[in-house]
Amino acid sequence: MISIPLRYRRAERGRFVSKLQHAVPSLVVFADGLDHLSHDPHGVELALGMFEIFAAVLVMGSVIRGVGHLRRRLAAPHADHDDAHHGIDWIDIFIGVMLSVEAYAKYHATSHIPRPTILLALTMFIIGLTHRRIAAWGDRKREMRVGSDGISVPGKPFQRLTWAWSEVESIEMDDRSAVIKAIDGRSKRIELSDVLQPKAVRDAVMSARTFLDDSRHASDASFESAASDRSKNATTPASS
Repeated sequence: MISIPLRYRRAERGRFVSKLQHAVPSLVVFADGLDHLSHDPHGVELALGMFEIFAAVLVMGSVIRGVGHLRRRLAAPHADHDDAHHGIDWIDIFIGVMLSVEAYAKYHATSHIPRPTILLALTMFIIGLTHRRIAAWGDRKREMRVGSDGISVPGKPFQRLTWAWSEVESIEMDDRSAVIKAIDGRSKRIELSDVLQPKAVRDAVMSARTFLDDSRHASDASFESAASDRSKNATTPASS
């Protein structure tokens, strides 16, 4: 069985951009920290201003590092899908730290517990710590699986297209894409020009074509054998 996740560069960029939406407030937090320090603070006010600046710098630094890491991964001609499972996501962790500092700042200023901010901080900690498992789960959902029994590819969100080789009409491939068409009219297009691990995905599609050809040859041989047996039975005289 060949299993390989279909991960696209544009989707990787989209996920990173969505993460940046949480990181943008770090600029506001940094400004708040500078504002606290600009009023000759003492005690809690001084510590709070320093922690705000420190947390904001952690987030901004991790985002800059993440951008560089993403660019290297997407530029690599043969990206390794295991690279996505690098363990802890420090951007999410540092965003959680920043939100925790902001939650305390709001509590210190108003004496009210900012439950939504605390909940979001805990959520970011959990996501950051379980990043490896989340990434592995996502890869399993995006896997293309090729075997002697048939092929299975991800379809629409939360759907999977699974066909036996007898249900596959054709598998076409060129330099930019591969298209798997089923007899029932459904199809799956794989953008080879955008997918990570293009060589591995292309090899998997080639293996799928080999399995499809072998299945058709076996079916044709079985049909010819059955036809030959019927012909022999038809020409054999009945015994008295």
